[in-house]
Amino acid sequence: MTRILVVDDLEDITETMGVLFEALGHDTKVAADGRQAVATTLAFEPDIIFLDLEMPVLNGYEAAREVRGAPLPRQPFLIALTKAHGSTVEVATRAVGFDFYMRKPVDTNALLALVADLSARTRQAS
Repeated sequence: MTRILVVDDLEDITETMGVLFEALGHDTKVAADGRQAVATTLAFEPDIIFLDLEMPVLNGYEAAREVRGAPLPRQPFLIALTKAHGSTVEVATRAVGFDFYMRKPVDTNALLALVADLSARTRQAS
């Protein structure tokens, strides 16, 4: 079972993605801001984190930096979720440690394919 953390300040997004991933058999947690994301990451040790970039308290870039610097047994895959687009955003997300970038609204088929791929990689690494 893959552990997934969904972080967004929009409750509709966290609720929808959380229900979807739970229905697919994943252990899923949600958070509403970057500070909660870091705290939940340290306690839950997710395999995959979907992280919105524009959030209150601590934005996604700052949260990604903190997650990448955290003393975790295994670093999670970080996926940036944002309405912004373009090469500048993609370069900026890579610079702080994101593995992937998905533009909102997220294509459900692409989302499910990415989760399936990353879940398989997580199982192989274990």
